[in-house]
Amino acid sequence: MRQLSGLLFLTATLVAASAHAQGIFIDRGDPSAISATAGFRYGVTDSSWGGSVAGGWSYRGVFDAGADLTYNKYKGGSLDGETGMRVSPSVTWHAMRSAPLSLSLTVGLMREFFSGNFPVADPEAWGVFAGPSLYRRIALGGGTLLVPELLAAYDFKSTRYFTGAMDQGSGNRLDSNGASDYRTERKHSARVLAKLNLLFNPGIIVAAYGGYQGGAVGGVTAGALF
Repeated sequence: MRQLSGLLFLTATLVAASAHAQGIFIDRGDPSAISATAGFRYGVTDSSWGGSVAGGWSYRGVFDAGADLTYNKYKGGSLDGETGMRVSPSVTWHAMRSAPLSLSLTVGLMREFFSGNFPVADPEAWGVFAGPSLYRRIALGGGTLLVPELLAAYDFKSTRYFTGAMDQGSGNRLDSNGASDYRTERKHSARVLAKLNLLFNPGIIVAAYGGYQGGAVGGVTAGALF
């Protein structure tokens, strides 16, 4: 299993990412390694979309740490018309390795910077998510590994708006007179994502996912071992 160590994917979903780590592909005690991935997601409910790049490090199949940089284009709600750049670090602990199911726990943070609200100030946001994943590793032969996975997590996002003026570029137009409107929007939500993760030798992965995160979402990621 040595060549499998260090693989990482971080899904680029609404609050990001539903971040997750490479330890699902490796055995406990395998050598530490680094990795990189890229991904694309589509928000079915609000027609938003995004792309991401990510890097990570695995400590012997026990703990994983990583971060992704995500580009989001919003198509609905108060952020309609905004572009967001998000940084999302996360850590994962692979708490239980057993047959038929294994368990991991992930905690992540998010900081997002927006643009496109000219001529007034852009909003800003931060968030946190935490929750478990259940997964099962299935060897398909020829060095190919299939890992079905189910993630369920608590998701929180806080967005600060600095104006409700009618001449702004976003959908945060709250006052017909164009008056300023400082407000903070807090959303408590959940992520429930089903994933199909495939590993192909010599260390290439493709992961497709779909489910709910503030609305229906779906996407795909791909990565390689370095």
